[in-house]
Amino acid sequence: MPSVYNSIVINAPIEVVWKRISDFHDFSWAPSIIKQCENVGSMGGTSVGAKRLLNGSFLDTLIAYSSLDHRITYSIDNAPPPISPENIRNYVGDLHLLPITSEGKTFVEWSGRWESNETEAIKFMNDMYIKLLEDLAAQFNSMSS
Repeated sequence: MPSVYNSIVINAPIEVVWKRISDFHDFSWAPSIIKQCENVGSMGGTSVGAKRLLNGSFLDTLIAYSSLDHRITYSIDNAPPPISPENIRNYVGDLHLLPITSEGKTFVEWSGRWESNETEAIKFMNDMYIKLLEDLAAQFNSMSS
């Protein structure tokens, strides 16, 4: 089962970072990669089953949500290659925050796993997660400068 994993330390307390990313329908914190995030359906951005359409091409479903654990788990249901349904199956992404209590910072980890015999999705998703995490960190770096 192919997978990707990336992490970053954010220079802000976990509660502040969670407040910024906790809405599944709000990707305004990632402006360099997500130009549009559309709510599909009537469910709110913290409700399991909520759907979003990213950049008009990537359809995701929120499959687990925990504000207590600071975790968002989702599936990618439809997307262009190399992560289209023809390329991969059963994609599960997980965005998880952990406190770095000694420093008042947040450790953010983002992972994804799926079924496929193809390898192109690994680089694509790895690069995407890196950029998303960089965008998130930049939100807080600009606040502290």
